[in-house]
Amino acid sequence: MQEHTAGRPALPCQHRLHIGPVDHPRPSRHDAAMFPGVAASAVAALQGGPMKYLYAGDADFQHQSFLELRPIAVWTQLLGELSWLASLLLSHPHQQVDAANTVLVCLIMLAGTLLSLNAGHRHTLLLGMLLNLCGLALGFRLNMLFVADTSLWATSIAVCISLTMAPVFHSSYCFVLASGCVWGILLQGTLDDRRLWQQDTLIALLTIVTLASGLMLNILFRRLRLRGYHLRRDLEALAFQDALTGIDNRRSLLEKLQAWYPAQHGHFLMVDIDDFKSVNDDFGHEAGDQVLQQVARQLSGHPDVALCGRLGGEEFGLFTRLQDSQRVSELASQLIHRVNSCSVEQRRLSISIGIVLMDGRIGLSAALRQADAALYQAKHRGKNGFVLALSCGHPAPPHTLAQAG
Repeated sequence: MQEHTAGRPALPCQHRLHIGPVDHPRPSRHDAAMFPGVAASAVAALQGGPMKYLYAGDADFQHQSFLELRPIAVWTQLLGELSWLASLLLSHPHQQVDAANTVLVCLIMLAGTLLSLNAGHRHTLLLGMLLNLCGLALGFRLNMLFVADTSLWATSIAVCISLTMAPVFHSSYCFVLASGCVWGILLQGTLDDRRLWQQDTLIALLTIVTLASGLMLNILFRRLRLRGYHLRRDLEALAFQDALTGIDNRRSLLEKLQAWYPAQHGHFLMVDIDDFKSVNDDFGHEAGDQVLQQVARQLSGHPDVALCGRLGGEEFGLFTRLQDSQRVSELASQLIHRVNSCSVEQRRLSISIGIVLMDGRIGLSAALRQADAALYQAKHRGKNGFVLALSCGHPAPPHTLAQAG
């Protein structure tokens, strides 16, 4: 019995392809070797090794970082406000507070928190954080009216605020700006206190160490966010991209089809490389990998192909929005000619295609089974051609291209 292609039995294969829970196979070492830019960095990240980072100013990373930092910034601001209220009530319970300034400080901090909570961009978030921190620093300055050692109080509060907020800023420049505002407000009334700069050198040293430590924390947490961002991107690529060809894998293709259909109408093309097993047997698996890569490039590069993925082995799935059968037949012929122009070890490549109309009248599973049956008919009737399945579920007579001489 003649074997038409590697792994395909000589009987119709309507039940070989199914729609349902999609398997999630773990990437093999062979796949990692074929796609080092993704797999290597993901494996390195999982093992704690070095990773190749993109530019930290990448727009997508900045947006993801903003989404992660916004809730953290809001909760941190609320914690600071509660700490200030506690200090206000506990530090001088028998003293009369400045009600007007206290209300003003509360409004400033609340405005900063609300601005951060509703921020739609990292610059808006930064503005809200700066406003809240300035209000917080002004609030703690109110407590300095009842403290004997103002320099120690101001320095201690500035240290706490700087180290607490350091990881929340998306850049070192923003952290330095915010720290400068906080330290400037808190130390404004203590610049003439000689103990801060001469008598108590430990406080001056603490100021420098705090700023340096906060800067290091900011850089460290930003690198951790960047590491996590690239790790997620790499793992997503491994989960949804075929490691060898770089196009969608079976899981990704079927999920996209399920999301598109039946809202999107068109045709589904199931493609199989002819005599792929003989290529592997005659020239080795490296040549087979080259065949898969060449065919994937030719199929995915056509402008009328909206979706292209590797279903497994030497089989590919394509979706086109073309609904006219004549235009789809022309597309199939063009794809076959594209693949015929490729070769490996001086052997010309060819493909067989099964096509089914996806117009919403049949389910996705039934459509794929019809495409699989049409593909089998194209294989059985000569290869290097295509069969367009009729709407009733039976394949039309095959359209087989003449073999090149």
